[in-house]
Amino acid sequence: MPEVYATAYSALHGNLGLASGETLLVRGATSSLGQAAVNLAVQHGASVIATTRNRAHVPLLKEIGATDVLIDDGHLAPEVERRGLTLDALLDVVGNTVLRDSLAAVRPRGRVCQVGFLGGFAPVADFDPIADLPSGVQLSFFGSAFVLGTPAFPLADVPLDAIYARVEAGALRARPVQVFRFDEIVEAHRVMEAGEALGKMVVALG
Repeated sequence: MPEVYATAYSALHGNLGLASGETLLVRGATSSLGQAAVNLAVQHGASVIATTRNRAHVPLLKEIGATDVLIDDGHLAPEVERRGLTLDALLDVVGNTVLRDSLAAVRPRGRVCQVGFLGGFAPVADFDPIADLPSGVQLSFFGSAFVLGTPAFPLADVPLDAIYARVEAGALRARPVQVFRFDEIVEAHRVMEAGEALGKMVVALG
């Protein structure tokens, strides 16, 4: 929980500067990081639109507070425009494979923060800031695995005590979705690789 919620909090507040009343799109929202971001943004007073590739996951995302859910086929910007949505900020957990589309989806002077690579680590081919970065749109990256806990990004900046209290009170959803015995680790990998986890899984060593 600390890694996921600290990452989501840092990206939402440090990178995106999310304000109450703004509209945020979380791309890759069924991941554990995506769900944490939806939880925290809703608690902060933002209106959250979530994305998933699987229609069966729509009820889960609405249950945790998303006001709307878009089915992500890799081309969200045209759907955002068709629906007349105005996105102040976009948290992208999918990554490089959809970066151009994410940049095109936010409003003029909107903000995009890339925080994950669910779509793979391949670089964005022939990315040209002049051609691919809309004027005024802010793009940032938060690599929690590299910086969280360093002097530049201290954990003290993340209100973990308050987050834990909300989890304990049931206001934030942060429990493992499934716990496997150590002899079930092969099945745990199968579930993870098939995209069936819908959150964090735990393998018990004892």
